[in-house]
Amino acid sequence: EAQMRAALEEISKEKAALLKARPLSIGVIGFGKFGQFLARRFLSQGHQVSCLSRSDRRPEAKEMGVEHFGGLGASEQEVASKSAEYNGGPSAFLTQARLDVVIVAVSILSFEETVVGLPMELLGQREDGCLLVDVLSVKMHPKAVLQQMAPPNCDVLCTHPMFGPESGRGSWSKLPFVFEKVRDTNCERTERFLSVFETEGCTMVEMDATRHDENAANSQFATHLVGRLLEQLQLTATPIDTVGFRTMLALKDTVADDSFDLFYGLYKYNPNSVDTLLMLRKAMVDLEWRLKEMDAVDTGTQGWKMRYPIESMANRTRMGL
Repeated sequence: EAQMRAALEEISKEKAALLKARPLSIGVIGFGKFGQFLARRFLSQGHQVSCLSRSDRRPEAKEMGVEHFGGLGASEQEVASKSAEYNGGPSAFLTQARLDVVIVAVSILSFEETVVGLPMELLGQREDGCLLVDVLSVKMHPKAVLQQMAPPNCDVLCTHPMFGPESGRGSWSKLPFVFEKVRDTNCERTERFLSVFETEGCTMVEMDATRHDENAANSQFATHLVGRLLEQLQLTATPIDTVGFRTMLALKDTVADDSFDLFYGLYKYNPNSVDTLLMLRKAMVDLEWRLKEMDAVDTGTQGWKMRYPIESMANRTRMGL
């Protein structure tokens, strides 16, 4: 086992050396919080990074040493009138002299509109095309969109980094990176890009989009669903919190940091999320009926519900029941 571990470490070092000797040119579409998070790590490995954004991200891009292109989602007339400000806009971004990889790092809800609105045919004019990558939390949706919109000579890689700016602030060691090689004609380029994450120590998980979304509905969507339910209960810390209760509050706060649009995107674009929602609803009903059945046959001492009916009714009124 020790010999195998040493051999794997040697392979990882060789891949890192290859990446350093032949850095990639990576374009990031969408330069928000997550796009910048990825760009910083790419730059730290010596890769060249450019970005195309909807908002004006020139200050952030300049600070990082990233070439900025604006006008994402803008009309051709607007791009023409602000050509200098937008650095030529989407067309200039897609026709850069060198562009090995294009990562679409926008929200789930805006993904299809963004990809369809870009002149993707320009990527097809490149001799070697390019590698198109998505980083969404759902996989069947972006896979279908990229399969339809990617030029024939462009490869498609669907990925889900199972971490973000907070959980991946430091080391990425052992953090899961899920991927599917949807179209892989230039294997060497695809492997070089995957090595970016492998050399950071990520746990590489190859998984098709269908299976990913099945698993995600029972993990990621379920986590967000329970966190949103806890948020609706308006739970707050007390002087006598248990460890379990503090864990619940931490989950609530973690989910609250994400936008509701993300939660809606996980629901809308993962067909398995509806089943998870129905299962939770059924579980709530089943638990309530188990309590009522036990209460109906309980011949012991009366519970607080019978002893304090006024307070009980007041509590129900406050809860809107």
